[in-house]
Amino acid sequence: MRSSRNNARSPRVDAGEAAGRLRDHLRARGLRMTGEREALVRAALGRRRHFTLEELVEEAVGHDARASRATVYRGLPILIEAGILQPVLVSDEPRRFELALGRRHHDHLLCRACGRVVEFRSSAIEDLQLKVAARHGFRLTSHVHELVGDCAACRGAGRKPKPARARRRA
Repeated sequence: MRSSRNNARSPRVDAGEAAGRLRDHLRARGLRMTGEREALVRAALGRRRHFTLEELVEEAVGHDARASRATVYRGLPILIEAGILQPVLVSDEPRRFELALGRRHHDHLLCRACGRVVEFRSSAIEDLQLKVAARHGFRLTSHVHELVGDCAACRGAGRKPKPARARRRA
């Protein structure tokens, strides 16, 4: 199992590549690329860590004054479908997202006390998921896998789990 402390630094992704992917996805759905959607892509590419929907709204509005909260709320599912973003840390509140484009698949560990996030890859877990899915007649297209617990530092300090909203953002 390979592990890395929240190095949630996304690789540099070419904005033209991301915009092209979104444009192709929109075209296939009979939609068009707008300035607001381009601002949303630039905002997503500007995030270098796991981020909340609200943080993406702030970034998008900073790129284009015409972008709004509604632009982001409507555009987020499209960016996920296009493979540009992916949801992560779905058991945390608020949910967080990360750049998917240009990154290898990985999973997450989340500390309940401090909110620390560790990204890891495990071929054994991936293989097991495929076997379980096949056993039940499923063909996997995606998944979100996170393990929630208490990190060694918090256990050693006797820290108790905080309510999800009170966790430090990783």
